[in-house]
Amino acid sequence: MKKDDHYLLGSLLKTSGIKGEIVLKFNNDCQEEIQKLESIFIDVDNKLVPFFIEEIRIKSIRTAVVKLEGLDNEIKSAEFIGSEFYISNDRAKQLNIESEEFIEVIGYQVYNQDNELIGEVIELVDIPDNPLLSVKTEKGEVLLPAKDELILEIDDEMSIIKLSVSEGLIDIN
Repeated sequence: MKKDDHYLLGSLLKTSGIKGEIVLKFNNDCQEEIQKLESIFIDVDNKLVPFFIEEIRIKSIRTAVVKLEGLDNEIKSAEFIGSEFYISNDRAKQLNIESEEFIEVIGYQVYNQDNELIGEVIELVDIPDNPLLSVKTEKGEVLLPAKDELILEIDDEMSIIKLSVSEGLIDIN
């Protein structure tokens, strides 16, 4: 199966319990829609492998615990941690899952408007209408606003984000 025919819905974050359950992290807010799914496709060695969903429990806006058929213990499930999961583009349209999602920016280098390195993104804190980047700097961790109007440039090939940062903002964090 081709990835081009599928919608990247998120990644497998960690195992949960000893019965093989896995915590899914979604790229967008779709907890209602995810409960309607019967299966997902997991990227295994750059190939999409189908897994049927036995049970799903919503944990938060962007996470759920899922029990997949055939993964009945923590050891089997652990093999897939960190993998991305997909649904077909057709199924995404049927469920009205929006493609307006945050790109995965953990590990990106953050620069200010003067091309000075601020640090590396360690987390995207998804607060509605006020997303923040948690950035590791030489002096510690800072939270920077990630609103569209403050993002000057995102270079996915170079893993760089350029932000318009107010003078002194990093010092007060």
